[in-house]
Amino acid sequence: MAKRILGFLLVACNLFAGCVSPGRVNGATGGGGGSITGQLYVATPSSILRFSSALTANGNIAPAATISGAATGLSSPQRIFLDTFTDRLFVANQGANSVLIFDNVSTLTGNVAPSRTLVGASTLLAAPTDLAVDGANNLLYVASGTNILVFAAASTINGNSPPVRNINMGVTVSGLFLDATNNRLYVADGVNNAVDRLDGASAQDVIGIVGGSIAGPLTLLSNPTGMTLDANGRLFVSNSSAPLSITIYTGASVATGNIAPAASLSGASTGFAGPGPMAFNKTVTTGEVFIADSLSAGILIYTNTDSANGNLAPSRTIKGAATGLVANGIKGIALDTSR
Repeated sequence: MAKRILGFLLVACNLFAGCVSPGRVNGATGGGGGSITGQLYVATPSSILRFSSALTANGNIAPAATISGAATGLSSPQRIFLDTFTDRLFVANQGANSVLIFDNVSTLTGNVAPSRTLVGASTLLAAPTDLAVDGANNLLYVASGTNILVFAAASTINGNSPPVRNINMGVTVSGLFLDATNNRLYVADGVNNAVDRLDGASAQDVIGIVGGSIAGPLTLLSNPTGMTLDANGRLFVSNSSAPLSITIYTGASVATGNIAPAASLSGASTGFAGPGPMAFNKTVTTGEVFIADSLSAGILIYTNTDSANGNLAPSRTIKGAATGLVANGIKGIALDTSR
């Protein structure tokens, strides 16, 4: 009887996406049955690099794969978003006013064409810089100038598809981070040194209704660009103008006003030259954050972020000639801790 029940559950898992097979421990094995080592994707001005063993990688290591060439359609790619469940990579392709979508990206290398391309006059895309995907509502958010364009059917979108909504922020958007679980969109405003929070993001339209805004001299925000949340709901913000820093705010879901960060990473030991996009490894109990620093041509990795503060050196770095990373050449990163 137990075997029959197990067999039924396994068949059901194959029929309905999102189910975890009985007996499989999340994080124990990768999609191919091997041990999970982590995959780190990095967007450069003309390629997407993939580093394997990202959860332990350190030093001058070569990427395991490079997506580049005319067929890729890559043209000054900026931020990237990885849907780890579907193994799908979305690329804000600034130079061609488009979004490129690569399915099964963990298996790709070389001069490969994207699976789909969102492009054309109806899309309203104009030099897109950042993006995020809400898998539950199947929505794609794209930062394009002062607007955040919202597209339906993110999993299958292709061609000259118009957005279903257009959120005008009134300021140039320098970064996006979507807390899909709580339907909140965080918007970085690099010009005014602020981070705005849009509650009920999936219903926002026309003019962005800000539920809270972190702004003012106490915040220490200085040209904020990258954002991410840790497992404790703290908001991490990268500041790419002096004083270079990562500022950390507690209670991101309600934080607003001229508030001081709870902690800040800054100083010579950090190695910061131009911190930008970030990615969190939430499988580590005490938190581990990957920080792309374009000017120093490296990825800086901090562990124990629950207690990190001050002038601290990173625990690991991915940097050197073999990496293919060069100064001013890191545009976006994404981390996959499921493979």
